[in-house]
Amino acid sequence: MRIFIIVLSIVIIGTLTACNGQEPAPVSEVLVSPGAASPTKSYVPEVTPTATSLPPRVLTVCLGSEPASLFLYGDTTSAAQSIRQAIYDGPFDIYNYEVQPVILEKLPSLADGDAYLQPVEVQPGDLMMDNEGHWVALAEGVTYRPSECTSLDCAVSYTGEEPVLMDQLVARFRLLPGIEWSDGTALTASDSVYSYQVLGAIYGSVPSELLRFTQSYQALDEQTVEWVGIPGYQSVYEMHFFTPLPQHIWGATSPQDLLVSEISTRKPLGWGAYVIDEWVAGDHISLSRNPNYFRAAEGLPNFDFLVFRFTETPEAALNALLAGECDFVDRSATLDPQLSRVMALQTQGYLRAYLQSGTAWEQITFGIDPADPQRASFFDRKEVRQAVAMCIDRQALANTLYTGEMLIPDTFVPVTHPLRNPDVTHYEYDPETAAALLQFAGWIDHDGDPATPRISAGVPGFADGTPFQFIFLAPGDAERPQVAQQIVESLAQCGLTAELELQDWETLLGPGPDGPVFGRQFDLAQFAWAYSIQPSCGLYRSSEIPGPYPDYPNGWGGGNASGFSLAEYDQQCLQTLTALPDYDIYQVAVNQLQVLFADELPAIPLYQRLKLVAARPDLCGVMIDPAFGSALSTIEAWDYGKGCE
Repeated sequence: MRIFIIVLSIVIIGTLTACNGQEPAPVSEVLVSPGAASPTKSYVPEVTPTATSLPPRVLTVCLGSEPASLFLYGDTTSAAQSIRQAIYDGPFDIYNYEVQPVILEKLPSLADGDAYLQPVEVQPGDLMMDNEGHWVALAEGVTYRPSECTSLDCAVSYTGEEPVLMDQLVARFRLLPGIEWSDGTALTASDSVYSYQVLGAIYGSVPSELLRFTQSYQALDEQTVEWVGIPGYQSVYEMHFFTPLPQHIWGATSPQDLLVSEISTRKPLGWGAYVIDEWVAGDHISLSRNPNYFRAAEGLPNFDFLVFRFTETPEAALNALLAGECDFVDRSATLDPQLSRVMALQTQGYLRAYLQSGTAWEQITFGIDPADPQRASFFDRKEVRQAVAMCIDRQALANTLYTGEMLIPDTFVPVTHPLRNPDVTHYEYDPETAAALLQFAGWIDHDGDPATPRISAGVPGFADGTPFQFIFLAPGDAERPQVAQQIVESLAQCGLTAELELQDWETLLGPGPDGPVFGRQFDLAQFAWAYSIQPSCGLYRSSEIPGPYPDYPNGWGGGNASGFSLAEYDQQCLQTLTALPDYDIYQVAVNQLQVLFADELPAIPLYQRLKLVAARPDLCGVMIDPAFGSALSTIEAWDYGKGCE
């Protein structure tokens, strides 16, 4: 099963830090000064001066790569998303995991009446969402929620051949008045409907969950669009607005051609603060102020021109900033390996560093239920998993790697998320309690030496006297080998002997049955998951365990690599995924899920990965949010010099 929250929002992060194998660079005795030269000259747009004109203001952003396309439904790299922040403003921003409308008057809600459930007759054979969130046709034996049923408990099984009455979710979005495309044409609700049609035409054969759970999407008037879900859909809806595309310019081009056409991939029309003027392949993209920007009356944007420069390495991007050739180094440049140098340069006043907990969490997953039934698991008992958590000094890891800047979550919910449950079990570094738990689970310290492996005594699946020795898989990029080695050393002090095996991402996270992690052929593995706006409980549902179909509903495409399975957890997660966030039952289920996760520990959250960007010391207006992928969401308000005084 795939609920759209899971598929659209949960992505394995294999490249959040640089994948070039570099360790964090040490701070050298001789640092590059702000005036140091760089091999590449900065681009400055040509402007013909007049006797009274002021020199143009230019903002230059260094990216870590050149995007392949700027088409909304094409390139999804960090670099492409950053550039699109300049040409599109919104339609939503996300601050601390809460959605904020940008070009909409408000978000729809049940309380305000612009979102509501309406009864609808469903015939046998009609597509609908069953009680477990599956996209199915109504047929004999299908469990569904009749009208006015909003929880798992009141669902019934369909019998007979008569139509049934179910509820259908409706949400209406209204555009702010006066928004125009950069060519001066009014932006209307029809442009959002056109975007929906383009997405469906391109990806209709393998539709996203949002498309599959959409029954209709239509413009009610020039400013209002209405989203209608398929019968039975009861989940998140506040972002079910499709980013407008310029139908008046692109309408004559087929949706498939938009994937390659220059009008959509190289110079897409937007409504944001800037307009693309030129794309010089391999060097830069130049933009200029949009005179029709809907916030122009506020004096925004603050710059006449914007330039995105392409750099090849983190060092090149940082050196360009120090040389005055960039005002801002984007996250796509992956400065993480340069963290110590960046922080030293900030101390010396050469730049300003922005550090924020990011959209991913580093964790270690236990191999609880291997795919091979003959393979015993060291970690099938929760007491052992809890002991491992108390053998790892996670705060010391954070202090060593990132000077203590990282947040340490207790569950799959971020520390700053408004739905975080602060009352779950928290595992402090406590080797003595860990030792007692291991002893209770049958792993005894037979020689009184914590540095030697414990051995089994009555542990199911293990002959007595088996040493606690296992393979620990980890990626070989960025800081991860250092993290993994510290974990190995910590576990050794508890009598748990881990043999560290570093692998490349393609091998480590390859699909099952051959991949070690998603083939469920591992003892312990380290990697990162992305956070989503809604808590990602689906990662640990029984239905997400990868394995051969039909015994495992998702085949080898499941995400629950640990094999963890708990009926109560499954029930609460399903309630979360199929409940409207407006209802109290949703909050109750999310709270209980966190309690269960922290007690059962299918994985140990190590730390929330950091977002690191850098800017000239006097740049202001930058906002780095833990839940938003790009640091450029407020680029229209950026300024430097006197504008920041």
